[in-house]
Amino acid sequence: MKQMILMLALVLTAGVSAGAFGDSGHRIIGRVAELHLQGSRALSEASRILRPQETLPDAAMWPDIIKDPFYEDADTPLFRLSHPAQDTYHYTNVPFQAQKYDPATPGARPTDILEITRESIRVLRGRSKTFTPREALRMLAHLVGDMHQPLHDGNSFVAASGPLRFVLPDGPTGWRTTAGGNALVYGPQDRFNLHSYWDTHIVNLAMRNDDVQSYASRLVAEVAVAADWKDAGDPDSWPERWINEGLGYARDAHEGIRLTTYLGPDDVARVPHRWRIEQPAGYDDRSRARIRIQLAKGGYRLASLLRAIWPG
Repeated sequence: MKQMILMLALVLTAGVSAGAFGDSGHRIIGRVAELHLQGSRALSEASRILRPQETLPDAAMWPDIIKDPFYEDADTPLFRLSHPAQDTYHYTNVPFQAQKYDPATPGARPTDILEITRESIRVLRGRSKTFTPREALRMLAHLVGDMHQPLHDGNSFVAASGPLRFVLPDGPTGWRTTAGGNALVYGPQDRFNLHSYWDTHIVNLAMRNDDVQSYASRLVAEVAVAADWKDAGDPDSWPERWINEGLGYARDAHEGIRLTTYLGPDDVARVPHRWRIEQPAGYDDRSRARIRIQLAKGGYRLASLLRAIWPG
């Protein structure tokens, strides 16, 4: 019985942290984008690239689906072979304390979410052949969503010794990564983590009883487009601004989080270091308000980016 409970906990933990925003969040962002794109050339071009009956919400799911080594379709084997690091394209490990993204900052990589998003834009503009157009569109639909999940923009690091505290990775040692909050655990049997909280749990709280279609429609109707959602100029520069904004939200997401206990590795040696955390009072309320804006904004920005690629 104990073994069965342990296995169930591990499955649940793996499931909720599989990908940014989970199914619902990415589908909401894709649907919000479609609503903003009704009647546009951009939506026609996207539909031409995608398969018949395939939607932007469908496209946004693919980069997470293919992380599953057992998943196969007509496109995935060759893509995995050409892009063996594809499961690391979804985030940057820049510390959340950073004021802006810098490729020289520890945690930045030449194949992180910023560079892969830019490369996807270049493919769709006919300036690169790193991906096929369909691969690029599916990556873009997904990664714009990932950029609006704060823990995909800013990572946290914990001191390797002394009092438990978040620190900057200033030197080669003395710190340990939380892997985007996946190592910050809470709840019964420590089966939940801060990354899965922002991927899935807070999205579900925000949606309440709505389905994806209903909630996306409500966001478009109820959340006004703010001036700072909008971008101008070369769209290649837009993703960096969004990540810099997201670093601020990552700082907010860690505000008040208390590290209580160092736990060491998990039972299957999947995560080398873990810490039990406590969330501050009111964390759900402030996070629900933030994620509602992020979902609406992510959909609007995806639509704006596609309009910039295909004006008219």
